[in-house]
Amino acid sequence: MGSEQLWNNDLIHLLETQLRKESKNIKVKKCRVLKDIFMRLHNGNYFLQLGFFDQDVVIYEDEMDIEGFHGVEGIKIHNIDKDMRDHICIPKIIFELKYDGINTHTLITYSSIAADIKSIFPNCKYLLILLHKGNSSHNKLMRNGKNFDGIMYFNDGSANKKKYRPGDFERELKKNKEIRKRYNTLLGHIKATLASSNNEFLIKT
Repeated sequence: MGSEQLWNNDLIHLLETQLRKESKNIKVKKCRVLKDIFMRLHNGNYFLQLGFFDQDVVIYEDEMDIEGFHGVEGIKIHNIDKDMRDHICIPKIIFELKYDGINTHTLITYSSIAADIKSIFPNCKYLLILLHKGNSSHNKLMRNGKNFDGIMYFNDGSANKKKYRPGDFERELKKNKEIRKRYNTLLGHIKATLASSNNEFLIKT
């Protein structure tokens, strides 16, 4: 398992532990989220196709039951998680994670994915989170990541080929004040976003 996946697992565990203190209904997991809804022509017939895409961290409370969609003529469901085949999660916050910077092509790709998902889930916040900023300049991140609701990095430099070990991030939080400050800022943003879903505004900030 690579460094990015190990960090992904650690971050999910840490967030889930802390957010469950706020609400037992909160779920934090790596899963596929509904990204595409489109009409597809196949053998002379049109189908409504639902397409799902892997997301590194998904924070949600609500689900939509789609058990009745399976086997319905005219509906095709593509690339859904096997363990979630009968429901769709309604994401409130999604993180795309990168361990050591991000190249321009990938940045543009995930910015486009963020726009697609937010067109289906308009209340969802989509964030890009980097553990090491690497050579990803502020200019590159801002210019090519326009569809993200926020971009954050924990370390200013690069990983220098350092292999991530399970638990490294939590150990860094305990000994590095700057990383702990940034993490607390992220955690505060998550909590504020989750709380905002209970207010009276249709358009949320």
